[in-house]
This record gives sequence, C-alpha cells and structure tokens, in this order.
Amino acid sequence: MPELRKIDRLTALVLGGTAAILLGLLGRVAYLQTHVTANDRAKLVAQHTVDEPLMARRAAIYASDSTLLAGSVRMYNLFADPGYIIDPKGTLNALQGTQERQAFILLSRTLSPLIHMPAAAIRQDISAHLRYKDGSLRRFLYLSKQRGQKFYDAFQSAKRKLHLAARRAFAKNHANRALVLYHALDGVGFTRSTKRVYPLGPLAGQVIGFANVNTGLQGLENQCNDLLRGRAGHVILVKDAGRQTLYIRHGGFRAPRDGDSVWLTLNTTMQGYAEHALDRACGQFQAVSGAAVIMDPYNGHILAMANYPPFNPADFQHSNPDFRRNRAVTDPYEPGSVIKPFTVGWAIQHHVIKMTDTFFCHDGRYRDPTGRLITDVEGYGTLTVENILVHSSNIGMTQIGWKLGIPRLYAALHAYGFGQVTGCELPGDNPGIVRPERAWTKGTLTSASFGYGIAVTPLQLARALCTLANGGYRITPRILLAVETRPGHLTSWNAIAGPPMEKRILSPATALQVRLAMEQVMLRGTGRNAISPYYRMFGKTGTANLAIAGQDRYAAHEYNATFICGSPVIHPRLIAVVSVHRPNPKYGHYGGTVAAPACSHMLQKSLLYLQVPPDQLASAVKLATGPKNAALSH
Repeated sequence: MPELRKIDRLTALVLGGTAAILLGLLGRVAYLQTHVTANDRAKLVAQHTVDEPLMARRAAIYASDSTLLAGSVRMYNLFADPGYIIDPKGTLNALQGTQERQAFILLSRTLSPLIHMPAAAIRQDISAHLRYKDGSLRRFLYLSKQRGQKFYDAFQSAKRKLHLAARRAFAKNHANRALVLYHALDGVGFTRSTKRVYPLGPLAGQVIGFANVNTGLQGLENQCNDLLRGRAGHVILVKDAGRQTLYIRHGGFRAPRDGDSVWLTLNTTMQGYAEHALDRACGQFQAVSGAAVIMDPYNGHILAMANYPPFNPADFQHSNPDFRRNRAVTDPYEPGSVIKPFTVGWAIQHHVIKMTDTFFCHDGRYRDPTGRLITDVEGYGTLTVENILVHSSNIGMTQIGWKLGIPRLYAALHAYGFGQVTGCELPGDNPGIVRPERAWTKGTLTSASFGYGIAVTPLQLARALCTLANGGYRITPRILLAVETRPGHLTSWNAIAGPPMEKRILSPATALQVRLAMEQVMLRGTGRNAISPYYRMFGKTGTANLAIAGQDRYAAHEYNATFICGSPVIHPRLIAVVSVHRPNPKYGHYGGTVAAPACSHMLQKSLLYLQVPPDQLASAVKLATGPKNAALSH
C-alpha cells in the first residue's frame, strides 16, 4: 500500500507540474496576443512568409503568314542554398560531419561539367557566400543563369544517376555512402525564367526591335509592350524556421496572366525579297544606309519594311545602336524628283494643267521669276507635262509649281500627308519637314516643285504612292494585323483601334493619268533600268544632293537615290519604295541606276509570289523601249 500511495503522489505531482506548465504557456500566449507590437508582428510575418512573384509569359510576335518573329522560351537558373549545404549548426540537412563534407565534394564534382567551373571553385564560391554581412545564413545563391532545356535535362540525369547509385549502395549495406549519394544535390535547385528569341535573326530586325526578359526596349517589342507582357501574379508562402514551405496563405495566390500575341501585316517572303534587294543595292554601290517598303495600296498594310545595315535583335547587346533605327520611319530626307508625280496629280485635279499641256524647258538652263538658275541633267525644248515626268525636268516642274502658287503647292504636300505623321503603329513615326505656309518664300516654291526644301520618310513616300495606286485615297499605313485577345481567338487590329483613316484627294481618272505617265517613265524615261518583262509598272526616279549640316549649301558628291513604283498599272496590287543613302558616286548615284533595279526586282518577285497574272510580254517591252540608255538614270 505505501507503494501505491507513493505512485499516486508522483502522478499528482506530474499532473500538477504539467498543468502549471500549460497554464504558463497559456499565460504567455495571452501576454503575446495583448502585448506584441505592430513592429513585432511585422518581423514575424517577414520571417515566416515569402511573397514570390509569378512571372507572366511574354507573348509572341508573328508575321501575317503565322511565321514566328519573336517568342519566349523557358530558361532555368541554377541556385544553391549555402546555409543548407554547409549547415554550420547541424540542424538543416540530414547529413552530419564527414557525410556533409563528402556530399559537398560530390555536389561540386557533379555540377562542374554542367556549369563549366572547377569543382574547387564551386565549393569556394558557396563557402564564401555562406553568410550575409549581418552574420545571418545565406539561403540563396545563383550558380548559373539563363540555361536551356538541355542543361536542365542533364542535371536531372545526373541526379537520377546519384539516386540509382544510392540504392545500389544501400543494397550492399553501405548505408552511410547511400545517404551521401541520395542527399548530395538536395542543396541546389532551379528557378524558372524566360528568354526572348528571334528565330529569323535579322529579318525585319529594326521593325521588331528587341526585349529583355519581359520588357520591350525598342521597335514593336516596345510599342506593343502592354499587350505582350501580360500581368504578373504572385503567391504568398508560409514557411517554418527552416524555411521549408508549410502552406499557401489564404488569399495569397494570384495567377499570372500571359500576354497577348500580336500578328503583323509583314509577309516573311516579301520581307526577304526586300531585304535581299536592298542589301545588294547598298553593297553594290557602297552606300552608307538604305530603306525599302512594300505596301498594299488599298488597306495600307505594310508587307515588307527593310533597313540597311541589317540588325539582329537576338544579339542587340553587341550591335551598333545606329543600326537599330528603323530608317524607313525615322529618317526624313529631301526626296528630289520622286515628288513630281504628286505635284502633277494635284495640279491636274485642280484644273491648273492638263497632261497634254506643254512647257518650254529652255534647253536645260532656266532662271525662275526670282532670277534663280535651274538646270536639267539634259537640255530639252518644249515638253508636255507627261514628258516632263518622263525626263524628270526640273525646269518644267518649276514652271508647273509657279503656276500652282504657294497656297496650292503647300496644300498639295499637306494633302498627301507630307509634314505629318503617317498614323502607323510603328514607333518613331517622323512627320518629316514641310515648313508652315506662312514661312514659304518664292525660293521655297521653286525648290519644293522638284523635291527640295522639304523632307519626307520612305514610309511617307509609300503612303503618297498608295494614293496614286488606289484611285485617289490617302490611307493610313498599318503594321499591326491582329491580337490574340484570348487563347485561340484573334481580334483584328481594326476592331481594336478602329478602321484606318481614309480621305479622297484625287479622282480615279486623275490617279490613272498620273500612273500612265509614270509607266512611260519606265518605258522611255529615267526608269528604263528597272523595267519588268512580266508586269506593266509605273515608277519615278529621284536623285537629291545632300545638304551640308549647318551650311546653306549642298554637298557636291553626296546623294540620296530613290525609286518609287507600283504594278500592275491599271489595277495595282502593290507599291514599293527604295531609298539608298550616300551611295559611292564612283559606282553610281542616280536613282534610276542605284535604287530603281532593286525596287522593281523586289516588286516583281512579290507579284509573282502573289500569283498576279503577268500583263505584258518581254518582246513588247523591247519593241517599246529600244536599247537602254545609261544616261537616262536621273
């Protein structure tokens, strides 16, 4: 019986002690709940919760033929947990002492061939970053970033081999060895990211631009950034003292929303034609730069937009910043004689002249009413308006310009869209230079008549040429075609941004008259070097001296060579523009020599690609043109 009483006393003592401890803990909890400050709570939350961002996937950019121009691929970033691997307090991983050191060596030897770093250097890097400056353990250290799927697969393969070796060691009763093999790679892992890729390299590089992981930095990557980047999400994780995830906090998850893919009006085949033709022209004539455009004249779709020198967005870090610029949109220049058909069309439309009217061209030397000397490359006598275009007579155009007068010539340039942005979605849309009408002088009137004293971009020229091709409508160029507003569903850009602006400025009859005159430019005038054996084309050459910066004069041997053309003549399907900046005069500098063959070549190939039926025979072309005259290349 004494023994039972003793046991009862001990039991009562243990129960009493336990109750006292529990009451103490409850009291402590009550105290903490009523006395913990907001700062203490914030520290506890910071210690036990992690708000991890969930990156949205940057959407793709496609050409109109659904060819991928820009996309994102999954990448892997290898990280180490130095605190876990070295475990100075022996509380984080499953290994102890010698096992821990062996696992560290095995980890470094396994990673060495994968990240191309000596095993000793890996151990040194991890050991050197064991703690932060405040003495706390570092639990995260990047070892290698932006690695592809092959790298990730190689790591997983190495890990599987270690686990297989661990099972074999365990089967042979080598428990310590098995433990090391199995847990050697526990202290490393991966975070996922994305990398922007450009499968076609430099094709349309300046148009597409480039981006980093999820931010567009230039070109359409930047212009369409809000569409492409999507919306990031996040997850709030609750972790224990060992930083192991316990659960996701209630209401702490928001899924990312991936970006919306964008389709462009560009056609990769035509883009290839344009880039090849421009590269050949600029290379052959040793030009500093150049630009080319192909457009559908009815809906304003930009089917090709090329720039020289080329630019590869996949390697933008090592590129010349000057090559990244989309010169077709950003670089205005004095166009020279390519402006003449537009002036003639406006003068005919407003009954100032008729195509059959004649003007005396003074055998190549003429002084305008202010006494300024105007010259032609060749001397001509009396020319019709059509032949003024065919032979690109500055003297004839000066007289037409003076007959129009300042108000009407200024109105003509404004009506075609010169001196204004085109309204295209491309960044850097330059308005060019057309001085306000109040600033015009009689000297401006003469200069503007044949394409000096104003500055235009290749895209503006293409837009104006569309007016002659489509029967008189000034249209808005478009580069965006559609947006994937939800998976598998495309919404046309017109439905999102509204239909493009259109305005009739010429009658169909006037536009046709000008096109027929421009056909003669190619058959018997300055565009004969660019004639097509398959299609009736209409075109115009332009050669302009470059102004010397800061001086009121022009360089004697520096030029811009331009050619504009469209086809077929009666029912045009496409128009094209090529501008070549500063060709080497040693090899040629006239628009008809430098730019015209490239322009007609890329246009002809594009028409054949679209299976547009040819509308002229090579034999008929030879009969109409006779032998080519190299001098007719103004």
